[in-house]
Amino acid sequence: MLKAIVSYFLLLLCLSTMGQRQYAVGSVLASGNWGKIAVKEQGVYRVDAALLNTLGLGTNLPSAAIRLYGNGGAMLGENANAPYTDDLAENAIEMVDGGDGVFGGNDYFLFYAPGPSIWLKDSLRQGFRYQKNLYSDSAYYFITVGGSGKRITIQPSYNTAQVSVTEYDERFVYENDLVNLIGSGKEWYGDKLSASQSRSFSIDWPGLSPQQPVLLRASFASRNVNGSAGMLSNVNGANGSLLNFPAITGTFLDRYATHLEQEQNFSSNGQSNLLIKFDYQSAALGAECWINRFEVLGRRALQFSTTASFYFRDWRSVAANTIASFQLPTLLPDMRVWDITDPRNIMVMRNNGTTGFRFYNDASRLREYVAFIPSQWLTPFAVGKVANQNLHGMVVPEYLILTHPQFRAAADQLAAFHRQYYQRTVQVVSTDQVYEEFSSGTADPAAIRDFIKMLYDKNSGLKYVLLMGNGSYDPKNRISNNYRFIPTYQSAQSLDPLSSFTSDDFFGMLDDMDDVNAGNALQTVDVAVGRIPARSAAEANRMVAKIIAYHQPNRFGDWRNKLIFLADDKDQNLHLTDAEAVSAANTNPIFQPQKIYLDAFPLVSGSGGNRFPAANEALVNAVNSGALILNYTGHGNHLRLAEEAVLSVNEVNRFQNASRLPLVVTASCDFYPFDDPSKNALGAQVLTGDTIGAIALLSTARLVFASSNRIINEYFIGTALQPDVQTGKYKTLGEAVQMAKNNSVVLAGEVLNTRKFVLLGDPAMQLAFPKNRAKITGIERMVVTGADTLRASRTYELSGDILDLVGNRLKDFNGVVSVVLYDKVRTVQTLGNDASSPRTGFQQQSAILFKGLFTVDTGSFRFRIILPKDVSFQPGRGKLSLYAYNNITDAAGADTGFVLVGNNTLPTDTKGPDIRLFLNDTLFRNGGLTHETPLLIAYLSDSSGINTSGNGIGHDIILIIDDLIRDIRVLNEWYLSDLDSWQSGSIRFRLPEQANGPHSLTLKAWDGANNSTLMKLDYVVTRQEKLTITKLMNFPNPFRDRTRFSFEHNQPGKELKLEVQIYDMSGRLIKRLAGPYQTPGTRNIQVEWDGRDESGRKIQKAVYIYQIIIQSGNQKSVHAGQLILL
Repeated sequence: MLKAIVSYFLLLLCLSTMGQRQYAVGSVLASGNWGKIAVKEQGVYRVDAALLNTLGLGTNLPSAAIRLYGNGGAMLGENANAPYTDDLAENAIEMVDGGDGVFGGNDYFLFYAPGPSIWLKDSLRQGFRYQKNLYSDSAYYFITVGGSGKRITIQPSYNTAQVSVTEYDERFVYENDLVNLIGSGKEWYGDKLSASQSRSFSIDWPGLSPQQPVLLRASFASRNVNGSAGMLSNVNGANGSLLNFPAITGTFLDRYATHLEQEQNFSSNGQSNLLIKFDYQSAALGAECWINRFEVLGRRALQFSTTASFYFRDWRSVAANTIASFQLPTLLPDMRVWDITDPRNIMVMRNNGTTGFRFYNDASRLREYVAFIPSQWLTPFAVGKVANQNLHGMVVPEYLILTHPQFRAAADQLAAFHRQYYQRTVQVVSTDQVYEEFSSGTADPAAIRDFIKMLYDKNSGLKYVLLMGNGSYDPKNRISNNYRFIPTYQSAQSLDPLSSFTSDDFFGMLDDMDDVNAGNALQTVDVAVGRIPARSAAEANRMVAKIIAYHQPNRFGDWRNKLIFLADDKDQNLHLTDAEAVSAANTNPIFQPQKIYLDAFPLVSGSGGNRFPAANEALVNAVNSGALILNYTGHGNHLRLAEEAVLSVNEVNRFQNASRLPLVVTASCDFYPFDDPSKNALGAQVLTGDTIGAIALLSTARLVFASSNRIINEYFIGTALQPDVQTGKYKTLGEAVQMAKNNSVVLAGEVLNTRKFVLLGDPAMQLAFPKNRAKITGIERMVVTGADTLRASRTYELSGDILDLVGNRLKDFNGVVSVVLYDKVRTVQTLGNDASSPRTGFQQQSAILFKGLFTVDTGSFRFRIILPKDVSFQPGRGKLSLYAYNNITDAAGADTGFVLVGNNTLPTDTKGPDIRLFLNDTLFRNGGLTHETPLLIAYLSDSSGINTSGNGIGHDIILIIDDLIRDIRVLNEWYLSDLDSWQSGSIRFRLPEQANGPHSLTLKAWDGANNSTLMKLDYVVTRQEKLTITKLMNFPNPFRDRTRFSFEHNQPGKELKLEVQIYDMSGRLIKRLAGPYQTPGTRNIQVEWDGRDESGRKIQKAVYIYQIIIQSGNQKSVHAGQLILL
C-alpha cells in the first residue's frame, strides 16, 4: 500500500510540473543546406565567400538570403527551469557585398560571438563573475542560405544624455585548468605551489583609475595535513589579509583539500601596471596549494587601442529612464562601435562626436559594447557541412537510445531487437544531432537533458533512455586514455570524496523545477535511465550481443530462480545484517536465495593478507551455476569486493557463465568508476567481458554509505522481484531502478547516496524472469496415506501443471520441469573470525532433499520422489521449487505448504550408490591425460535415491582432490537427477586449476538410506599451452576389417587437425586419412581405417607403419606406430 501511495504522489508531482517550456514544431535544420563554423574566443568575426564555399554552400549566393544561427556557446543551465533557447536562434549580421546583392569575390559579413566562456552579471553588487565553459573551448555557429536573413540594425537616435561616461568597468581573469584533484566533480585547478612558494602575475591596465579600488577575487585549494596554512595576496607591494586554511586529516574519507575564496580591495597606488603576487605559507609537511582562479575588477578610462577590439561597460551609469553618453577620445578610419548586450540583436552605435567617437544610448540596464577596426576582425574555423535533421519534429518513442556516432551500428541493432522482441517504439539519436539542435553544437550534458525533457514534456509515454557510450569526469580530454563519448554530470563538490559524485539521474530529472544541484531536495527521476559504458565500437557490439543472446530460448534454466546474496564480514556484523534485510525484501517464494556470508567461512591468513578461499570458491561456483541476481553488501573498491578479495580479477577470470548472466548489484564503494579511465575497474571486466560476467550492473562510481546503501538495495530487490498484482508481469530493469531511487529519495530522504547509484545496462530490458507459472496440483504418497506432511524414507508421487499468468493450463507446453525440494529453514552460525563481529546466526533454506528433471506433456507433469533418511526430525515447512521450459518459453513456481518430518524407521537397503567417474567426457580412462581445469563427470544411481540434503553429519556428496582432507568440496547442489528418474543422476563440476603431473580425486556419495560409496580416479595434468599426446595406439591390432586410432591429449573442446599416413614396409604411401576433429574430452577415437588404399582396393595382409600428425592452433605433434592386417 505504501508503494502505491508513493507512486500516486509521484504521478501527481509529474502531472503538476510537466510541460512549461514551449517547443518549435520543427528544427530550422530540417531543410536547406547548412555549414558549421567554430570560434575560440570573444570577438567580431569575418566570414568571406571562400569560407562559405568550403562549407559546401556554393558561390555567388544571394546576399540577402545568407543567414547565421547559433546560441552563443556558453554553458546551458542545469536547472530544468533555467533560461532556455529552443532550437537554433538566428543572429544578426552585417553584410558587405559591394551593393550588388550577390555574395562572392571579396565580399564578407561580420558577426559578434561572445565565445564559449562568459562573464555573468552580479546586479546586486554591480559586479561580475567569470564562468568558464567546462565542456568546450569552442562555440559553434551555423550558416544557411534561404529566405530573408537577419541584419544588424542602427540604434535609435538620441541627442541628449543625463550621464556622461569617461570610465568603464574593466575585468580580468586567470584560470588555468590543469588537474582535477580527486578525479571527480566540476572543478579543475591550476598552478601548484608548495610551502613558501609564490606566484606573480602582471596586468597592464593603462588608464587605471587611481581613485578607485581594485577588487581581487581569488580562490585556491590547499592540502595541508595536520598543520595550518595560509595564502597571502599582494597587489603592487601591498599585502592583503591572510587567507587561513584549516588542517585536514589526510585520510581517504576526509576532503582531499580545502577550497576557499577571498575578495579584497587594493589600491593601485597610481600605477597602471598591476603586479599581483600569491604567497603560500605553511609549516605542515608536504603542504601544497593550487590556484583555482583569480579575477580582477577595476575602473579604467575609456581608451581605444589599435592592438585588439575594445570591450567596455559601465555600471555607474545604469539607472531607470536614463540616456548615457560614452566618449572614446580616439576616432580611427572604419572604426565602429556595436552594442553587443544581446549578441543575436546587435545594434550599431551612431557617432555623434567630431574629435573622437561619442555615442548616446539607453542606460536603463547594463549594456556591453565593443569598438573595433577591420584589422581586429577574427576568422572562424570551418567545421564542415551539416546534414538535415529534425529532432524537434521526432515522434516521441517509448524508448530513446542516445548513442555516440561511433556506436551507431550497435545502437541500431539493439533498437531493432527491442522493436521485435518487446514490441516497443524506439528512436536512435546520435549525440551530435542533439548538440546541433539543443546546445548550438557544444557537447554540453544539459543539451541531452533538454532534448529528453522536450520529448517528456510533449508526451509522457517516454519511459526509457539509454546512453550508449562511456563518459569521463574530464570533458576536455586533458587526461590520458580518456573516453568521453557521452558526457557525464559531475557535482559541484570536487574535493570531498564523500560528497562528490557523478550521476546519470541528471538526464532523467525532467520536471520544470528539478535541479540536481538542489542538495537534499526530494526530487524524483521521471524516466528510467541506463548507460552502456562502451569504450570502443567492438565493446558496444559485444555488449549488445550479450543482451540479445540473454533473451534467447537456449538460455533457459533454473538459474532464473536463483539469487546470490554475498556479504562482507566485520563492522559488528553490519553487512551481514544489511544483507539479511535485503534478502528479506524479496517476498516472492519463486526465487531461491543462496547466502554467501564471509564470516560463515574459515579465515585463512597468508602472505597476501587474510582470505576466505572457501567463500571465493563458493562464489565462483554459484556464478557459474547461474543466478538471476548477484547482490553484494559490504566494503569494496574498483579492484575488489571485500578487504579479503572475495571477488577480484582472479575470480572473474574463472567465470564460465555465458548462458547464465546475472544482474550484479554492488552496495559498496566505487566498484565501477566508469568516468575515470585511470582506474582499470573490476566492474568493467564483469560487465563488458566477452560473453561472461554480468548482463548489467547496479553499482556505484563513488564512495557511499552502508546504511544508505541498504535502503536503496532493499527497495530495488523488493520492487524488481515482485510482479504486478493485476498482470503478473515484472518491471523492466530500468523501472525497478527508477522506483527504487525515487522511494529512497521520497520515503527515506536519501538524496546524495541515491544519486551515486548508476544502472550500467539496458534500462528497457527485463531480467530473465520466467514467463509463466508452474504449480503443484496433487500429492499421492505411495506407501501410506496422509495429507501434506512428507516423511523421511518414504516415496511420494506429485503432479502439477504449467499455467499462464491468468491461471489457464498451457496445453501446448511440452518440455521438462526441474524440481528441487528444500528442507526446512535452519539457522547457520557465523564463525566470529574478527573480534569486531561476534558469532551470530542467520536463516538459510539450502539443504536439497531432492533435485530432478521430469517430462511435461500438454502442460502437465507427474514425478516420484523418495525423501532421504536425513530429513531433520523437527517438523517444519519445506519448499518445493519448480522451473519448466521448452524451446519457446518457460515457467516457474514454488510451494511452501509442505510439512517435512524425520523418520526413525530402519531402511532395508544396505548397499551404497553405484558411481562412475570420468573427466571431460565418458571416453576418459583411469590414469588418462587431461588439461589443468578438467570437468568432472560423475554418474550415480541407487534404488533409494541419492542423498543431497547435507543434514546428516558427513552425509554430503564430497570431492577430495589429491587426498587433501582439508580441501573438501561439497557437491550436493551439482547433483541433477536423470530425466524422469529419482534413483539416478549425474554431477558435472569444473575442477580448480591444477599443476602439471599426476593427480587423483575421490568422490563419496550417500543414498537415501544413508549407505555410502567411495570412488577414486587417477589422472595426469599437462597444461594446455603445450600440446601433449600420449597413449597412441590402434585397436584392434592385429585387425581384419577395421581398426581405430586412439590417443589422449590435453586440448579438450578444441578443434584438432589430424592426419594419419599409412606406409608399407618399403616406405610407399598406402593411405592418407585427414580432417578436423572436435573432441569434448581428452581421448580421441574418431579416426577409423577399413584396410583399403587410396583407390579403395583391399590391401595385402602384412605389417604396416603409420604416422599421425596432430595440430592444435600453431602447435604440432608427430607420432608413429605399427599395425598388422590379417
